[in-house]
Amino acid sequence: MPVTPCTSLQAVVFDMDGVLVDTEPLHYATAQALVAPRELPMAEYERFIGTHGFVAWIHETYEIPEDVIRSRSSELFFEQLEANGIDPMPGAPALIEAIHQRGLATAVVTMTQPDWTDATLRAAGLRDQFEVVITVRDVAHGKPAPDLYLHAAEELGVEPACALAIEDSVHGLMSASTAGMQVVQLRQATFVPDAQATAHAVIDSFEAFDPAWLVDGVPQAG
Repeated sequence: MPVTPCTSLQAVVFDMDGVLVDTEPLHYATAQALVAPRELPMAEYERFIGTHGFVAWIHETYEIPEDVIRSRSSELFFEQLEANGIDPMPGAPALIEAIHQRGLATAVVTMTQPDWTDATLRAAGLRDQFEVVITVRDVAHGKPAPDLYLHAAEELGVEPACALAIEDSVHGLMSASTAGMQVVQLRQATFVPDAQATAHAVIDSFEAFDPAWLVDGVPQAG
């Protein structure tokens, strides 16, 4: 959706999974281990990337109690993270440094639960780079509702129209766009949707991010 013109960009808000870090292979491995020896088709897993409802679906599909899903998933996730580690998305640290050099505010918004979020950002060496981290537990409604991005703007003290969001998933792009932010779709992760009309710009890697966007924001069509 169109955003209100802003005289200068004030903040950049990053989604975490699929943007700052390519975590979906890790999350998919965790989910596969959870339901083993039964199988979790990739096509089914992909439906829930960037949104909610996965725990309920696992419960209904595999008849695993939801409290067991949550506790066992955490054990398996931290085992995966400790065994494999995780690197920041190529190009992400350089862009974050450029953002800081311009004096812009930064935040992370994610549908991931707080302990997983903190562990992931720390494992990637990124936690100290962000003033604000907003997780799904901080808002009433997750993506595709705009709550996460609106809350991030409020915490940063900026108008949503003066913030640029970097997202990858369909639901995440809808969330940021509905919040009124300028939206860049990054298609660099393992699992990425097609280019979306809700994005004001689509890039295949952080290397394609235009530095001019950190000054004037993303040019708006029309």
